[in-house]
Amino acid sequence: MIRSLLEPLTRRRGGPSLMRMLFPLVLFAVTTTLLFAMVQGDDPEDRALTVQERLRPARIAGELRDSTPEITLLLVLMMGGVYVTLNLGLRPLRRLSDLAGDITPATIEARLPVGAAPREVAPLVEAFNAALDRLETGLRAQRDFSANAAHELRTPLATLRAQVESLLEPNERRAASEEFERLGRLIAQLLALAEAEGGATSGSARFDLMALARDVASDMASFILSSGRTIGFDGAVETLMVDGQPGLVETALRNLLENAVRHTPPGSEILMSVTGAGVLRIHDDGPGVPAEIRGRVFERFSRGDPRGAGAGLGLSIVRQIMERHGGVARLVAADRGACFELDFQPRGARLDQSVAPAGSLTAM
Repeated sequence: MIRSLLEPLTRRRGGPSLMRMLFPLVLFAVTTTLLFAMVQGDDPEDRALTVQERLRPARIAGELRDSTPEITLLLVLMMGGVYVTLNLGLRPLRRLSDLAGDITPATIEARLPVGAAPREVAPLVEAFNAALDRLETGLRAQRDFSANAAHELRTPLATLRAQVESLLEPNERRAASEEFERLGRLIAQLLALAEAEGGATSGSARFDLMALARDVASDMASFILSSGRTIGFDGAVETLMVDGQPGLVETALRNLLENAVRHTPPGSEILMSVTGAGVLRIHDDGPGVPAEIRGRVFERFSRGDPRGAGAGLGLSIVRQIMERHGGVARLVAADRGACFELDFQPRGARLDQSVAPAGSLTAM
């Protein structure tokens, strides 16, 4: 435990400390000043001495021994001045570091203010902004390609499906329809992924997370019930206001519910719940997530069943949407089945709750 507490203090970050680099310089300056004072001493007894006599090691040692308190005080004052100067001079760099740490793929258009940097560091800030320009160009090109490709594939896929199904025998249409459904789902997921990764913040609004979750559960209830599963909803509050894009959050909820349906056997129960702290959970009593893929379940194209109908993009889209809202998507331990959480608490300062008695668990 002690080691874990001391680790942040002992862990090296970056190169050598500026204070450590400047200490020899301060010590040299103090030593030089003292030697100069000894040579140019105003003591009448020293005026008769030659320079060589004044610089004798024994005499210098005696002078230093007699002046130890003054020397210590001088060193402390000089190092204190250096420390204060460095802290004041590096304060703009710390602010720039905080700004740089807040830049994410969703805010890739943000830039560091060159005017806020010291003149000596301005070229580094300009080079950093130029690197962000190049990254933004490449990232937007990739997003535009995914979105355009998905849009362009929709129409020919629908036309091809109609033509193929018209040529097949009735007993062969089911297999073809399943493949077309899989392709259509993949295209829809690519569009959702491009939208989730988009840097634009248009469409951001204040919405009721509780009402949105309840509406999604109601809209998907017929689909879930027809698949042989059941769904329940449990809310700890009546209203939970958050800032964001309700369309993207709805996509995340639908992806999690569809994921639960695909990976649970008929007869399973799916429960959606929302806590008063802004944590939304979707829990099922199915077989759960295999241990070998739990660490990469939110990675793209990660699938528990390689032969399944999914493309391995649904949970990746959920993670991207939560990152864009300043939240976290995670898989948490459960006694049975799988439990996914959408945690909006990192942006808890923007949460506005009305803790009124909410309805108990309702089966749909």
